[in-house]
Amino acid sequence: MSETFIIRKLVNDDATATISDYGAHVLSYAPAGHEAVVWQPAAVYLASGCAIRGGVPIIFPWFNTGYDGGRPVNKKPKHGFARASFWKFDEANSDRARHVRYTLDSADCEPELLRTIGCPDPRFRAVYDVTVGERLTMALTVTNTGTQPLVYEAALHTYFQVGDVERTVVRGLETAGYLDNARDGVPYVEASGEAITFDGMVDRTYEADGAVRIEDAVLGRTIVVEKSGAPQTVVWNPGEAAGDAIGDMAQGEWRGFVCVEAVARLDRSIALEPGATHTLTQTVSLA
Repeated sequence: MSETFIIRKLVNDDATATISDYGAHVLSYAPAGHEAVVWQPAAVYLASGCAIRGGVPIIFPWFNTGYDGGRPVNKKPKHGFARASFWKFDEANSDRARHVRYTLDSADCEPELLRTIGCPDPRFRAVYDVTVGERLTMALTVTNTGTQPLVYEAALHTYFQVGDVERTVVRGLETAGYLDNARDGVPYVEASGEAITFDGMVDRTYEADGAVRIEDAVLGRTIVVEKSGAPQTVVWNPGEAAGDAIGDMAQGEWRGFVCVEAVARLDRSIALEPGATHTLTQTVSLA
């Protein structure tokens, strides 16, 4: 597997996008005639072993520091190793304008990383398909190629560009309860019936899989996020204090994005019997 940093640009009449082979990471996406929908910072740092900020990191095979046997654990690297791995570009099943496919196989992963998954002798083949047009569709398909059950967490951690997060509203999760990851003890909070607004850190895992609308008053547009194969939705922005402390972002860049992501984590992790396959998909469009 190549460890050269390669950035691929897809251009067609409907949209443009850039994708890094490292992490199979969508760096940017903009429908024709519109500002970028997927956010990236002013400076993008590429370094082996380090995750890329912004875009769409693939979270796999665990979320945050992981979850095993009904309890949080302390796995490293944070959010799994997929986003800090060189994926194989599948040239035979890709084109230069609208679609790319990447693969990551357990046979190509370091044994010490595989051991941290938490099940005996984990074996898998992950296929990531990205389709670029009026809609951006990202699909992560994982097949258990081993002889033992495979349990994993996954997410498509999408950074969406907004004019000012403090003037942004997220709708579609009003009737869902959530885990508040920004509070000590990560309490479960009952549904409020209200849309999500941003005044300080927001870091929540909602028990909801429906479509979400990001209403941006500054840019005057609405981004629609649709999901399948993902029982939960994470909404995140670090706010000023934590955002300005992030080392690979400039001061104030936290204002320019909100993360909304399809996710399966904690007790909603994905369990695959030998030979079974699961696809987690996220589709992005402008209303």
